[in-house]
Amino acid sequence: MKNIVIILAVSVCTIHLYGQGSLRVTKGGTIKTAGAAYIVLDNMDIVNNGSFKQTAGNGFVKLTGGSDVNVTGDSITSINQLILFKDAPSTLNLLKDVTVVTSVNFTGGILNLNNNVLNLGSTGSFINESEVSRAFTSGLGYVQVSGNLNNPSSINLGNLGAIITSLDNMGNTVIKRGHKVQTVSPSNNSILRYYDIIPTNNSSLHATLRFRYFDAELNSLTENTLYLWRNNNQVNWDVFTPDSRNISLNYIERNNISKFDRMTLAKATSPGITCPPNTTVNANQNGCKALVSFAASATGIPAPTITYNIGNATITSPYAFSKGTTTVTATASNGVLPNATCTFTVTVVCGKMAADVGMPVTISEKTIVDKFSLAARPNPSSHYFTLDIKSGNARGISIRVLDAVGRVLTIRSNVAPNSTVLIGQNYRPGIYYLEAFQGKQKLTIRLVKQ
Repeated sequence: MKNIVIILAVSVCTIHLYGQGSLRVTKGGTIKTAGAAYIVLDNMDIVNNGSFKQTAGNGFVKLTGGSDVNVTGDSITSINQLILFKDAPSTLNLLKDVTVVTSVNFTGGILNLNNNVLNLGSTGSFINESEVSRAFTSGLGYVQVSGNLNNPSSINLGNLGAIITSLDNMGNTVIKRGHKVQTVSPSNNSILRYYDIIPTNNSSLHATLRFRYFDAELNSLTENTLYLWRNNNQVNWDVFTPDSRNISLNYIERNNISKFDRMTLAKATSPGITCPPNTTVNANQNGCKALVSFAASATGIPAPTITYNIGNATITSPYAFSKGTTTVTATASNGVLPNATCTFTVTVVCGKMAADVGMPVTISEKTIVDKFSLAARPNPSSHYFTLDIKSGNARGISIRVLDAVGRVLTIRSNVAPNSTVLIGQNYRPGIYYLEAFQGKQKLTIRLVKQ
């Protein structure tokens, strides 16, 4: 390894250094440049343990060659203008935080942030960043820039690709661009880019964000399925339908954003919904009403929320339906339009055996037909029910348990007469119906699980 120890004051000249070695600034050493001075490093690391500090308008650092190189050392390196002029696919690896005062000019090669910060301050920016020459990391590193965004109109701080418009004064705003994949919902990962947008004023912004990205950052996601996601208080993610997208120019835009946080792009799909079947039940409450549980199922990314309405009134399960037929509308929504809807009906019958319509009868906690009897204890129960099944007939007994919408939960065959059966320990709170059959005889009781 070739080490170079240098203390340099340069004005309007070019210093070329070659070799698989390093430009090493030792403790107490200083590198300064003035005017249009160039330091050209061909396949050489920068090891800064002293003072490597270019100021605004004074000097360039140009990195060339086809080998990977590093910036490291105990001190933060400050570069006025960094020119990345390396052969593809070679990489400049940041192993230490770096400050760039004026610009990073991407001409060739990748700038790998690793777990470090490239700080552009309030005056630095990216120039000519492209698919083949860009900043990137699989680690926790990021690029940071700041600036005053008072009533901004299409402002792209640092040219990092987060283009902001707002009717309001956001004040001093810090933008951090990272590239670590974000998990926005179970099994749903983002593209390889996110922004932390941190304004002083971060409420009621009426802002627009145009989120730009490279194809190389898509993380195998299809562009037409990408939506804008915002991390809400570092816990949950909200999704926003784009107001416009352009897969040729690689951006998604969203209007009327009220606040910023961590923003990224990930897949989202509009919801689908399946309603429970239409059902008929006997009244089981005073006033010829029936308490019925129901549940629709929905699909979509993110997981949809399901609401139920009778007309304009919102209901929840279980619900006490009145006599006659009631139509319930179920709606699935997840922030991705259009919402999905379906309907189902609940018919409540008064004074009619439910066996006539294929549903259980509500009688009592104990029923007796001839010498065939069925009882449950305790009822209601918070754990399980003990069933006492008695009969003067030696013939086997079949039992089944249905929920409030008629779905069969449990079936047991050839239960011995005059036996005791435990059931329902895994049932959720609600109302269930137990049917017992022996020959042509049938008994039904209602079970209440607390």
